Amino acid sequence: MRSLPDNRPRREDEVFVVEPVSNVRVNAQPSRQLPGFASKSPFWRELKATVSDHLAEEAINGRPSVGDPRLRRKVIVIVMWFAASYAALLYATTLSGALWASLCLAFAASALGFGVFHDANHRTLFRRPKSNLFAARLCSILLGPSRHFWLHKHNGLHHRQPNVLGWDDDLETRGALRLSPAASWAPRFRHQQIKAPFYYALNTVEWLFWKDFRCLLGGRLNDLHPVGLGNDARTELLLCKALYFVLFVLPPFLVLPVWWAVAAFILFHVVLSWVLALVFQVAHLTPAMEFRGVRAGDDWALHQVRTTADFAVGSRIVTWFTGGLNHQIEHHLFPNVAHSHYPTLRPIVRAVANRHGVHCHDIGGAFSAVRQHFILLKTLGAAIW
Repeated sequence: MRSLPDNRPRREDEVFVVEPVSNVRVNAQPSRQLPGFASKSPFWRELKATVSDHLAEEAINGRPSVGDPRLRRKVIVIVMWFAASYAALLYATTLSGALWASLCLAFAASALGFGVFHDANHRTLFRRPKSNLFAARLCSILLGPSRHFWLHKHNGLHHRQPNVLGWDDDLETRGALRLSPAASWAPRFRHQQIKAPFYYALNTVEWLFWKDFRCLLGGRLNDLHPVGLGNDARTELLLCKALYFVLFVLPPFLVLPVWWAVAAFILFHVVLSWVLALVFQVAHLTPAMEFRGVRAGDDWALHQVRTTADFAVGSRIVTWFTGGLNHQIEHHLFPNVAHSHYPTLRPIVRAVANRHGVHCHDIGGAFSAVRQHFILLKTLGAAIW
């Protein structure tokens, strides 16, 4: 039996005690105390051992837990899809052709973000660290985001304490939306379920053209988390941003009629923003999720299960397109395992969870998941919760 890599930063001797839900005030403020976890639970010990044995068998059959050959083939398909869509946009001869190419490019960029950038930063795409680093840097050029800020935001904060206000940066909207009952309520959040699609549509424009630069200049990811970049990291960020602007922002404006380029730019970012926002939001932000912090007595794994949900797991298309992020419970429990293994890990996780009385959330298909997310937005906007 082999042990899985367990390099997540946490102190298992700490227990973070939270108030019962009835005592969570509407005007509660983010805790500045780093949430701690109890020592490993019997559920987590058994699950790690069982999954370790399963992955050892998979490796013998040519499907290693990191650097799975199936993902290398997938990367080729996604990159070709992205390149073909971008070429179609640049060579479009009609406005409708440019818009169709832009739409196709938005979905290709989403798949690139889910299946390549995300996995490369988790170091599961390839066996060699340098190959993962190259893929992450390439995606920073193709898509525009800062690799360094993403690593701190996603790997460092979100994966350690999902749905903990003040520590999970995915709950941070700079006052635009209320995404947790622990966040302060204000009148502007009324009917936020109606305004959310507009805010979500601005996601990538705000991220790529403003937030990364704000973090760079301010040295902070948000009010609680300073992020300092060394000279090499700053140079890489600025170089990748410059290449992104020169290669993927300016060319459509140079070769297409300006209004075609503007329309294509808007359509691309609206669709890409919606897809990215919804896939990441629905897996954590629905009414059944835990928002009260880390329960007393919970270890790291139990907290992941309480704050995470699977959706559309019966769809191979959704699984392929989202890079396995619809198997969000499996991803959060085993972020250092390639997403090609998540469908086979799911029944193992459920079987072990059932033996230990641990409930795993499954919120149905993609449309059901989106509907439940907007129910949460409506509830939080009305200050009902």
